[in-house]
Amino acid sequence: LQSAIDNTSNNGRIIVGSWYGNSNVSLKLGIDFHRSHKTIQTSQVSTIPPAMTGLWSKERRFSLTWALVKSLKPSRLITKRLTLNQAQLAYELLDGGKEIAICFKYD
Repeated sequence: LQSAIDNTSNNGRIIVGSWYGNSNVSLKLGIDFHRSHKTIQTSQVSTIPPAMTGLWSKERRFSLTWALVKSLKPSRLITKRLTLNQAQLAYELLDGGKEIAICFKYD
């Protein structure tokens, strides 16, 4: 989450699509954060606002989500494929900014 905050441009929006359970999360929300006018919004996919339930069934939401994933083609973002034995290398490449998305091959 901190990385998302740090890399979002001014007036940008961060959507937290994850759940931290009962874990505490430490964030830097000092003057730089406040002057940037960023917005943090939570998202919970298992429920929707009551006013929308008549329009968006679980099946319709699932169908639309898969249609969007297919149209975005996230596999095109994969820049390297490595074996699981090369996990350390994968993390080093990602951390060094040499790769954007690495996919593990489970042969």
